[in-house]
Amino acid sequence: MQVTTENNRPKKLLISGILLLAVIVVVFSFLNRSQDNLQEGQLLITAGDSELALLTITDLQQLPAVEKKMVINSSRGKSEHQFTCTELRQVLDSIDSGLTTRYDRIITRGIDNYTSGLEMSEVWQPDNVYIAWADGGKPLKTKTGQEGSMRIIIMADEFGQRFTNYLVSIELE
Repeated sequence: MQVTTENNRPKKLLISGILLLAVIVVVFSFLNRSQDNLQEGQLLITAGDSELALLTITDLQQLPAVEKKMVINSSRGKSEHQFTCTELRQVLDSIDSGLTTRYDRIITRGIDNYTSGLEMSEVWQPDNVYIAWADGGKPLKTKTGQEGSMRIIIMADEFGQRFTNYLVSIELE
């Protein structure tokens, strides 16, 4: 009995398709690997492919803290807050005092994949960019309603559109 290539063609196409799909899954898994390990209550700070620090709320509480009153105008109306927080510049300086001079931009990301950007010049402005971990003396809530989240607040941004709730990573560019 002679087997022709025409009869094997559908099988070869099916196998090729499955292999291609497997490669795509592996590539996307690799690209998304850093997000898999992120959890609220921890802040991963990276520059390029380098992990610079993994900080907890407890680590932030060891740095100088301030209380910042602010009114945020949002689509739900005005809300008053008294955040307990640390200046982002102090956080970065605690890792390496040269970070704010070597990078120009910061990308912040929440556990919900909300992403926002800041220019380093905004971080250099006094009394402007903070990482908050409490509001009104109570720990910030996680996405699932538990205690122990962080949030980027920008004093110059009265509408809070660039605030990153559920903060889990900062990427320096």
